[in-house]
Amino acid sequence: MIILYHHFSVDTRSYKDENSILDNINQYVEASANQGSKLGNDYLFYASSISIEKYNLQNAKNTDVDNQNNKIVYFLSSFLLLFVIVALIFYIKYRVVKKHCDSLLKENKQLVEAKIEAEKLTNIKSQFISTVSHELRTPLYGVVGISTLLLEDTDIADKHKKLLNSLKFSGDYLLDLINKVLKISKIESNNEKITKTPTNLAKLSQNLLFSFEYQAKNKKNKLALEIPDELPDVLNIDSLKISEVLINLIGNSSKFTENGTIWLRIKILSISKDSVTIRYEVEDDGVGIPEDKKEFVFEKFSQIGREANKSEGTGLGLSIVKNLLEMMDSEIHLDSKEGRGTRFYFDLELEIIDEKEEKEIHPNTSNINTIYRRILVAEDNKINQIVTKNLLNIIGYDCTIVENGFNAIQMVQKEDFDLILMDLNMPYLNGTEATKRIREFDQEIPIIALTASELSEIREECLSIGMNDVINKPLDKNDLKNIISKHLSR
Repeated sequence: MIILYHHFSVDTRSYKDENSILDNINQYVEASANQGSKLGNDYLFYASSISIEKYNLQNAKNTDVDNQNNKIVYFLSSFLLLFVIVALIFYIKYRVVKKHCDSLLKENKQLVEAKIEAEKLTNIKSQFISTVSHELRTPLYGVVGISTLLLEDTDIADKHKKLLNSLKFSGDYLLDLINKVLKISKIESNNEKITKTPTNLAKLSQNLLFSFEYQAKNKKNKLALEIPDELPDVLNIDSLKISEVLINLIGNSSKFTENGTIWLRIKILSISKDSVTIRYEVEDDGVGIPEDKKEFVFEKFSQIGREANKSEGTGLGLSIVKNLLEMMDSEIHLDSKEGRGTRFYFDLELEIIDEKEEKEIHPNTSNINTIYRRILVAEDNKINQIVTKNLLNIIGYDCTIVENGFNAIQMVQKEDFDLILMDLNMPYLNGTEATKRIREFDQEIPIIALTASELSEIREECLSIGMNDVINKPLDKNDLKNIISKHLSR
């Protein structure tokens, strides 16, 4: 029996489940039945042992199922906990981002309101400066104009001419100051626009440089102009703005140079059929700029030499140059060594204009004054009337003067005039309304606006109502002569 039990025990371990074991026992019992009833008791013992083994196997199976269920529960719990943690992190992040977005929206709203308020204040400031500059220019017209007329008189004693020159210089200086302050205001308020016209750059540069001849003589300076022969005759450029740039740069060199030379150069960097890239240079051999001052010279109200009380002007010139060149897609550069002079330079890419258009820029005005011409001047200021009339007489024109727009309309209806100089600000009927009414019955007569306002502010409006051109007061004799000749030659 012991041998059978051992055999059976070994057999039970070779089967995977209790059913297989029972089948094996049944087979074993049936095989042993023939050996007699003696084995009956042994069979009962073996059966009990098998039941115990079956119980142990069932218990092990239940334990495995429980372990598996525990693993599933643990996995689900971990997943749920992780999900809650991630959800919580995202919620906290959402709250932080939302709070930040709300803060940004609030700040943006405040910035927009501040921007609107700043633009409003800038426009008010610009309007104020424009109005003040107009009021200052009107009496300056008398100061500069009368001193110019007196200097034309050959009978004035030399000692009086020196005083008149000083008076005119002071008037011109004050006018230049007003123009620069107004220019800065216009640039800051974004009212400055680029207006390109066909221009002979060589002649323009020559005229600008030698307009400083009087200052050069006083400081014993020489003026040198260098222009390559290959430079095209006519280029498309904003002649007013390039003139302002060059005047400020040449004026700056003149201010800090004595017994030296001031050069104005044009260099060609590249050229094609339709365009040319040029470099403008303004150089002097004056006092130069200290190294620690170079980064400040283009800031507003920055001056070199203030400490020694030798500086002149407001310190606005180079700031205006920088801003104007940025509008023209260029940039001002500086080379300077203290005691050895200064060189400013900038590059421009310009369109080449067909030479046929040059004839339109410089019309043939020869002998234009040999024909008798009558000009009507509408001007309410008595001093301005005197100055304008004398300037017209000097350049060879006769004129009739009226004091307001109503009288101007009546004179044009009654008499024949070749051209009208129309002041914009007059009592009873201003120059704008008078021009509109004149254009109702006369579309041909040239009308030129006279104004102390900045030209760029009112040019478009004047041209839109039928005026042919605009000229700034105080009037310059040569500018007045050129603009009249231009329109009488058509």
